[in-house]
Amino acid sequence: MRTTMNPTRVVVTGVLLAVKIGTISAGALPPDPDNAALLYYQAFLLVPQTDDRAITDLVLNVANGGVAPNEQVKEYLKKCRDAIDCALAASELPHCNWGLRYSKGFSAAFPYLAQVRSLGRLIVADARILAAEGNYRQALERCLVAHRLAGHVGDETLISLLVSIAISAQANKCVTAVLERMPADVDTLTWLKGQLAVAPITKLNVNRAMALEEETSSRYLRPERIGELLTILSEQAGMNAEEMRKLLDAPALERARAYGSKYVGSAGPILSGRAPYAESYTQLQELAKQMEQAAAQDPAIRLVQSLAPAMVRVYALLTRHKA
Repeated sequence: MRTTMNPTRVVVTGVLLAVKIGTISAGALPPDPDNAALLYYQAFLLVPQTDDRAITDLVLNVANGGVAPNEQVKEYLKKCRDAIDCALAASELPHCNWGLRYSKGFSAAFPYLAQVRSLGRLIVADARILAAEGNYRQALERCLVAHRLAGHVGDETLISLLVSIAISAQANKCVTAVLERMPADVDTLTWLKGQLAVAPITKLNVNRAMALEEETSSRYLRPERIGELLTILSEQAGMNAEEMRKLLDAPALERARAYGSKYVGSAGPILSGRAPYAESYTQLQELAKQMEQAAAQDPAIRLVQSLAPAMVRVYALLTRHKA
């Protein structure tokens, strides 16, 4: 059977092919992601899944310096190479947006934070292995990857800030261990000092996290969100229905918002200040005591107690990080 080609179709097809081929050759490959979070999410998926609690505990112990790397953890880290390489590429990008739905308020999910912690442990454990093998510069580079990861976790919320601090503290501990093992090397020390000075973790600000926490809490302390408040209070404050009804009228909510704003305004400068630890700790304890006394006089302040973070604990973690 003869097949007759339509001349017009042949011409159009030829033009389209020429355009497509020209586009591919001229534009080469599409660009890599410019959002570090997209690569971190890929790194999470590349970590080998395991139900073996022994190996995850071993990775944690190695990362913390509790035990020396053995063959078992080395073999497992080899399987994690693609995940670590992906995290390394992500850490070198300046922009990181995790795609949080801030409009959800206290209902917003942070599904990535646990995986971020696990990824940080893998990176630091790999640094410990490199140091044990005498590859000190590479070990320090791994620690810097962990520092950049910590910076990318961000300070938009207190929980993300605290995760950042935890990862950074683990990396700092590893840096100290590497420096104790390696021979004196002025060039490496100078390079490391410069890298640490520009790490994203140095730019995190507790006041930013505090401001967002206060704004989120304030949005809940309104008559139109009484239903959501009832759920929060019953779960966190242990109040009965009668107690909650007394607190949820418009004047009480207004007083709670005003006190919450004042509380955050007082705690912020203490948390970010340079006063001695004992002095700042005492000041935060005094703020907590004042809130207790205010709540005894005005039950509406119990709303703030239910929603406000424990500043003394936050300060202890921040101080440990700075040290």
